[in-house]
Amino acid sequence: MKEKQDPIKWYRTPILKSTLKELTRRSSWRGLVQSVSILLIYGGFVFLCVYFFTRRMWFPMAGVCYAHSLFHNFVGMEASVHELTHGTPFKSKWLNEIFFHLFCFLTWNNGIHFRPSHMKHHQLTVHKGRDKEVVLEPLNYTWLDFISWFTFDVKHFAMYMFPTVAHVFGNADADFFHWDPLFPEGDKRRKQMCNYARFLFFGHLILAGIFIYFGLWPLIIIVTFGYYIATFPSRGCVILQHGGLCPNFPDWRVSCRTVIMGPVLGYFYWHMNYHLEHHMYAAVPFFNLRKLHKLIAHDTPEPLKGFWAGLKEVFAIQRKQKADSAYCQVPEFPDSAAPPEKASY
Repeated sequence: MKEKQDPIKWYRTPILKSTLKELTRRSSWRGLVQSVSILLIYGGFVFLCVYFFTRRMWFPMAGVCYAHSLFHNFVGMEASVHELTHGTPFKSKWLNEIFFHLFCFLTWNNGIHFRPSHMKHHQLTVHKGRDKEVVLEPLNYTWLDFISWFTFDVKHFAMYMFPTVAHVFGNADADFFHWDPLFPEGDKRRKQMCNYARFLFFGHLILAGIFIYFGLWPLIIIVTFGYYIATFPSRGCVILQHGGLCPNFPDWRVSCRTVIMGPVLGYFYWHMNYHLEHHMYAAVPFFNLRKLHKLIAHDTPEPLKGFWAGLKEVFAIQRKQKADSAYCQVPEFPDSAAPPEKASY
């Protein structure tokens, strides 16, 4: 029997209750605009791919397929599925669930698994041995990783497909992250997770069969496997969230990183670049994270400016960790900030 551990007492920058109430107000209209526009972009790429394919315009088709994959990765747990997991974009719960399960299907994300897994990640953020969704180890990216991120991301594919196939055959102990397992024996969600995997697996198999029947071969690449191709933008965004920062601090200002990004990338990413703010007040919808950022800026580290500047910092940390595996970066705080909480252990 596992030893029960006490909940972590997290530091939060104080905010007036009235202000927080306003920031956490949901909007079905804002959720619809974001979700429908994401679907329209997805459908637009698919249409253009078929258009160029049927006219044997191979180079434009290849360009559209690649651009689609760059975008496709933000439909999954990196952005769209992630925000809908929290249930914050829509005031209407049923609308949230429709788009949540649709985006889960388009990206092979098991909705039964990801929700409770991600809740644990928020409760236990990068505490060693406790948060098993994100394991902070010394960064060790190789040239093979970089090549795969711009082509076919084998590790990303294996992370999703091996547990999915295991779930299809009823093995509920297989996990997408490092939970051991997420659901214990006797938990009804084990069966639900396996059934969801069958829905994903056979649903995509049927779609692939339709594409083959009609001779629309490129759709197998961009619809069935597009989530695993050209993952660099989404991979980079996820690396920036916690990469190279210190574990075991009950203070999200230490374990999460905010990066100011341009409007297009920020939109695709559902503004999760405000990651410190998202963890500190997870009930705040994506469209209010910028307001929250400005409100608590006096108490948080200076954010990095730009996607590439953020990656430059992370890769600099990687070089330091090659020399000292115990190294992690503690951000600098402004004089107006409360001192960071000390590490739990």
